[in-house]
Amino acid sequence: MATIEMEVSQFQVDETDFCDSVLSRFSNSIQEEHQHLCTVLGAMSQELKEQNLPTTPVTYFCTTCSSIDRLSSDPDSPTHIIDSLLTILSMVLPRISPVILKKKREYLSELVVRVFRSKSPPAASGLKCISHLLMIRESDNWSDVSQLYGLLLSFITDPHSKVRRQSHVCIHDTLQNFQGSSALAPASEGIINTFERYLLLAGGSNAAASESPKGAQEVLYILDALKECLPLMSMKSTTTVLKYLKTLLELHQPLVSRRIMDSLNVLCLDPTSEVSPEVLLELLCSLALSVSGNERIVDDITFMTRLLDVGMRKVHSLDRKICIVKLPAIFNALGDVLACEHEEALHAATEALKSLINACIDLNLIKQGVNHITTNADMETRRSRPTIIEKLCATIESLLDYRFSTVWDMSFQVISTMFNKLGENSSYLLMGTLKGLADLQKLPDEDLIYRKQLHECIGSALVAMGPEIFLSIVPLKLEVEDLSEANVWILPILKQYTVGAHLSFFRESILNMIRLMKQKSRMLYLEGRIVSSRSYDALVYSLWSLLPSFCNYPLDTAESFKDMEKALCTALREEANLCGIICSSLQILIQQNKGILEQKIDLNGSDNSISKQRAMARYTPQVAGDNLTALKSSAREFLSVLSGKFLKSAQDAGCLQSTIHELASVADKEIVTRFFRNTMQKLLKVTQEVGNAETSRNSNTMELDNSSNGSLAVVRAQLFDLAVSLLPGLDAKEIDLLFVAIKPALRDDEGLIQKKNCDTFLSSRFEELLKLMIEVLPSCHFSAKHHRLECLYSLIVHASKGESEKRCDIISSFLTEIILALKEANKKTRNRAYDMLVQIGHACGDEEKGGKKENLHQFFNMVAAGMAGETPHMISAAVKGLARLAYEFSDLVSTTYNLLPSTFLLLKRKNREIAKANLGLLKVLVAKSQTEGLQMHLRSMVEGLLNWQDSTKNQFKAKVKLLLEMLVKKCGMDAVKAVMPEEHMKLLTNIRKIKERKERNLAANSEETRSRQSKATTSRLSRWNHTKIFSSIGAEDSEDSDAEYTDGKTLSGQQCKANLHFNSKASSSRMHKAAKSLPEDLFDQLEDEPLDLLDQHKTRSALRSTGGGHHLKRKPGLEDEPEIDSEGRLIIREGGGGGKPRREVSSSNPESEDVRSQAGSSHKTINSSIEKNRKRRKTSDSGWAYTGGEYASKKAAGDVKRKDRLEPYAYWPLDRKMMSRRPEHRAAARKGMASVVRLTKKLEGKSVSSALSSKGLRFKRVQKKSSKKKSK
Repeated sequence: MATIEMEVSQFQVDETDFCDSVLSRFSNSIQEEHQHLCTVLGAMSQELKEQNLPTTPVTYFCTTCSSIDRLSSDPDSPTHIIDSLLTILSMVLPRISPVILKKKREYLSELVVRVFRSKSPPAASGLKCISHLLMIRESDNWSDVSQLYGLLLSFITDPHSKVRRQSHVCIHDTLQNFQGSSALAPASEGIINTFERYLLLAGGSNAAASESPKGAQEVLYILDALKECLPLMSMKSTTTVLKYLKTLLELHQPLVSRRIMDSLNVLCLDPTSEVSPEVLLELLCSLALSVSGNERIVDDITFMTRLLDVGMRKVHSLDRKICIVKLPAIFNALGDVLACEHEEALHAATEALKSLINACIDLNLIKQGVNHITTNADMETRRSRPTIIEKLCATIESLLDYRFSTVWDMSFQVISTMFNKLGENSSYLLMGTLKGLADLQKLPDEDLIYRKQLHECIGSALVAMGPEIFLSIVPLKLEVEDLSEANVWILPILKQYTVGAHLSFFRESILNMIRLMKQKSRMLYLEGRIVSSRSYDALVYSLWSLLPSFCNYPLDTAESFKDMEKALCTALREEANLCGIICSSLQILIQQNKGILEQKIDLNGSDNSISKQRAMARYTPQVAGDNLTALKSSAREFLSVLSGKFLKSAQDAGCLQSTIHELASVADKEIVTRFFRNTMQKLLKVTQEVGNAETSRNSNTMELDNSSNGSLAVVRAQLFDLAVSLLPGLDAKEIDLLFVAIKPALRDDEGLIQKKNCDTFLSSRFEELLKLMIEVLPSCHFSAKHHRLECLYSLIVHASKGESEKRCDIISSFLTEIILALKEANKKTRNRAYDMLVQIGHACGDEEKGGKKENLHQFFNMVAAGMAGETPHMISAAVKGLARLAYEFSDLVSTTYNLLPSTFLLLKRKNREIAKANLGLLKVLVAKSQTEGLQMHLRSMVEGLLNWQDSTKNQFKAKVKLLLEMLVKKCGMDAVKAVMPEEHMKLLTNIRKIKERKERNLAANSEETRSRQSKATTSRLSRWNHTKIFSSIGAEDSEDSDAEYTDGKTLSGQQCKANLHFNSKASSSRMHKAAKSLPEDLFDQLEDEPLDLLDQHKTRSALRSTGGGHHLKRKPGLEDEPEIDSEGRLIIREGGGGGKPRREVSSSNPESEDVRSQAGSSHKTINSSIEKNRKRRKTSDSGWAYTGGEYASKKAAGDVKRKDRLEPYAYWPLDRKMMSRRPEHRAAARKGMASVVRLTKKLEGKSVSSALSSKGLRFKRVQKKSSKKKSK
């Protein structure tokens, strides 16, 4: 019967019919108790129906009570029937109105008490009835509930586990209901009295040693009940229980201790529990003393550690003063746990220390320690005892001792937390800890395996103290003679973690270091120590690279930036390599302050680190305004320097242009206007010079040099860029002037000029710019199409905010151009065209932007109209656009199915370009469709693919096969087989066998291999990739159909390459092998698309990937040592063998020959691993690899010795044909080896190279004769 109770507790009775609900739950059970319950309830329901009574919970309640009343008075009544009736009563009581139950409470109480006294063992469901009756009491008078509560409490130590567990739950619910009433205190006292009685019984027992003491088991039962009830008891009773628990802990019995710790854990985690903080703290301290005992198991140590954490936080919330006094002892105990070897306990101790640092250390405690240190500055005469915070910091510092060396990574986490908590005060309290961290940096790597975590910890110290105080404790020491003794390892940490620093410190300290390093570099250069000089130059650059970090929310921009203006401008003029650093610093300053002022930056963003949030908290709109005022005062000088540098050099042009743009947004309008007018005057002058040169070239019949025109075009482009960069600071008049200058530039023959003038205006000249874009389309240079699409993209997005009719007109005006751009050779142009289609689709369909679903379908139909184009180029481009839209918008997938007849009709046209595009569209449909929708069109897709495959293009058979494999994975083998034509069943059988073979191979792999493959398939970046979708290569497609649309850049890319044997082997042509080794950029060129020679990145990639660079490299020969001058520069001699002979660097070092030999061998090994899938090349028929040709002499018949070389040697390698399975190959190899031995005497006196050469000729003749004999 007890089995029913655990299931009934989670059972919700249906409102409609109580009997049907219970029977539907338990009728199918095979347990005897459930069958009894169903039998009794069924008989009761049948009786109610026969008497025409309503089957409501009230009816069942009355019937059940009358049945229990009748059967309880009969001593011979069946026990199982009463158990079933009690179960029904416990289920129906929650459904009865409390008003009715209160009227019948006395009757029910008497009935339940009578049942419990008359039968044994008791039913657990009866305890639920008692608990429910206690909770519907009419008053808080203890005399009204004492009888029922005492009956419930008597089962707290019942030997039946189900009954005992139910009594614990019922007592918990009762105490929960008693909260805030006068009945709570006597109810809690009842538990205390029971606990004391059994404690006395267990303590006074004289049982034999082999037997457990009387009452001991009952004490354990009560401890189990306390886990549920202790947080709900009154404060007085809880304090009494804790005192008893402390006594029991001293027994060191594992069963008792674990139950006590469970109870304490529940008590401390309950925020509403009332407890005496003194008693709880005393109990926690006793636990802390025993937590490091070696006799304890790992689980106990871990649980104690976590209990100390939640317990001390509970005590701190109740009484801060007594908590902080005991904190050092708790920290020491947790430190001892951190030194143990158990991984779970280590993590628990680490988290506990970090939690207590954040929860229990407050500002008052920190100030107390800082004041104590400052008033006792003389450490020698200091005799007063350390404060609590100093003790805690000493414990934290001790975590760097050698006994924690194996867990230094966790120690660093705790120390970082302490640095973050103390903040600027850590310079007083954790100075020794920081010095200890710096000393650890000096350890070798084999002694310090957590160097990365060490640097993170030092970074937290830097954030807490600030770079000024940090460098005063751990200086850089750049003034030392030997740089190996300097702390240059601090520079990367400074660069990464500096936030909220002072610009004045950079100006006063860092810039002084830079000047000192420059002087040392100049002195070393004059002394001829070039390498040392360059080391100091690298230090100068590293120090300058700290500037962006110091400009990250600095604290004194308004006061100190003006003082840095001269130094920054001088560096921009004199040192070209610092341009990027200074420009990025200026951009950071302007953007951050503008973001604060315009409220575009979330000060409490989750992405911001603690240090950044701390620095941003000091930035108010007033502070940001003052900072921008300081930047505004220096904008004129910076604009002058940056614009001059921009026009003089093309290096760092993008960074310079962005910085000028930011400065123009904060500078005075008059200053920006003056710079703009000067720029336009220069542009007018250059444009006139270009026109004069063009006129003179047309009038002169002789061919002129075009280099001057090219340079003028570059200057014009730079001036246009500079003018556009000044736009944020221009008025409407200047903007109109710039537009007038740009209009003729869009019709310029120079592609560079067109590119610079496509993306400038929107709102002010929208209509005019729209008309202009249509007019200049015929003269658009192909290199400027990407930038033209950028302009169209902005125009269409701007137009999408207006009226729908106007938007449709604009889209239709440029839609053909956008669709054709999908077939452009330039990758950027293609990507922008795809993005434009998606953006237009979102503008049409997103309701948030004023769009509708109907507009999206209308736009889709406009793109689909391109399928009726006259040229294959237009048709394939339109199909690609449809595929992209179907991939992006799931609502269009069903619409795309309507195009299937046209798709299969287009496949029958004998055009490779159209076939590729349509197959890509089908791949998108299969991948993005749900299985149900795909099965509706399965027959038409399969028949269309197979019919087209038979009639045309054999090179697409592999792609068709892949589509069938995707259909099999989506719909299943049976579904595809049902619609497969009979004549093509062999293809489906082949697909099934390949799939089964892959599954067998995967099952046979090791667990590690399967794990790698799983990671490779689950970590793909699923995004649009038109190259993989529309490629004509069939076998490059991955096994996973979703991989067709990924970018191929996976987190487990190397593992995927290593497992290529799982891929389909349908196509093994040479084109496929080349395509697998090419990147995506070059993959496009395999699809009849020309290589864009204007794209330098793509051209370099093509040269690298085709191995051009590899074949152009010279092999490291014996005499190819480069000639280097005293300054380390390479000397190249012209004229091949003429000029100064090369130096014999290896003549003084014989071992260098071996070093180069090893380098050469490793070079060969790398190349062989890259070309491991290619067929091995035969060097010769005989198979030798080294002939000793370098020892041959033109004047003598034999070999000669070479200076500083090995003795003349040659070798005959073992022929790999000796391992062949074919007998004739093995025989030929053995014959070759035998002939070498026989020819030794005959070739004596000859050089090795000539001997092997003659041997090779003879061996070839023997092979030819033997082959002729076989042919006969």
